[in-house]
Amino acid sequence: MQTNSDQQRNSPTLVSIIIPNYNKANFIEETLHTVIAQSWQDWEALVVDDGSTDNSIETIKRIAKKDSRIKFLQRQRQPKGGSTCRNIGIENAKGKYLFFLDSDDLMATHCLEERISYMEQNPELDFAVFPVGTFYKTIGDNQMVWRPKNGNHLKKFLSHDLPWNIMSPIWKTKFVKEQLKGFDEAFPRLQDVEFHTRALLIENVSYTTEKHATPQCFYRLDTNRTEQNQFQALITMKKGVEMYISKFENQINFPFLRKQLRGTLFSFQTQVNYARVQQNISHEEYRQLISTIKTFLEKSDVFKPKHTRIIGLYIKMYLLGFWKIKGFNFIAKTLFIHF
Repeated sequence: MQTNSDQQRNSPTLVSIIIPNYNKANFIEETLHTVIAQSWQDWEALVVDDGSTDNSIETIKRIAKKDSRIKFLQRQRQPKGGSTCRNIGIENAKGKYLFFLDSDDLMATHCLEERISYMEQNPELDFAVFPVGTFYKTIGDNQMVWRPKNGNHLKKFLSHDLPWNIMSPIWKTKFVKEQLKGFDEAFPRLQDVEFHTRALLIENVSYTTEKHATPQCFYRLDTNRTEQNQFQALITMKKGVEMYISKFENQINFPFLRKQLRGTLFSFQTQVNYARVQQNISHEEYRQLISTIKTFLEKSDVFKPKHTRIIGLYIKMYLLGFWKIKGFNFIAKTLFIHF
């Protein structure tokens, strides 16, 4: 005989919340408490650990023991990373809908209720996108909101003018499992950008954005995230950027969209330039990065010889202090994409 709990798990409106975790002992308890506090009670939270060495595993197990809707999973295969953990969550998800939450981010009480109600009222949608707030230590201590942008969203992702982040959408599980087939685990960075780009490339994909809604989930601006070797972080990002451009330049036939990929490379160049002027990387490390960027420019079909010259001019102007002029990077990026 099925219990009420079992019947709830088999409900067509069950939502699966997928939470990858790696050494987030300082935050995971608060994150899970905001899940438990949801006004929409028909959920399961799949917390997938990526090999944590702190006490976050003990914290998750302790909370899961009190609430059977929280399920603790461990990554048992390679590669390590958030994409693998999210895919493990997707594979085990039983809900009609999927929601991706990071292990240090938070939800307001009505987050799931608002999103699921919207999807139930619009059954033709594969996913819907909502605003995401930001915070440092407590919700309300920062006013910046990541609202879905207007315009061609595929174009924006390709040019790295990112219109939303991983927490912004709620997904139909069937769409993610059968058409998207999860995340590309080979990507060391830009995993969610690749995921969303691929979603927008699916023929007849149906989605909408609710940019005027009040944010019901919140991204933590954790300064510790940046406390790593900047050169190694940039090397990893470079690999993700090159993989992203190489992957989609072979999938997109429209010249207008293909050239938007130049924006992803340009945004990375800007990141490298900023790291140098802030002295977060050495002159020699900067030269190594510039050399590898130039090599990629020369071998990718997205770029022409003139783009190497444009990047060279941009670097000179940036290092002379032009980056301090409002609009300089935006104008330079626009020219780089369209010239």
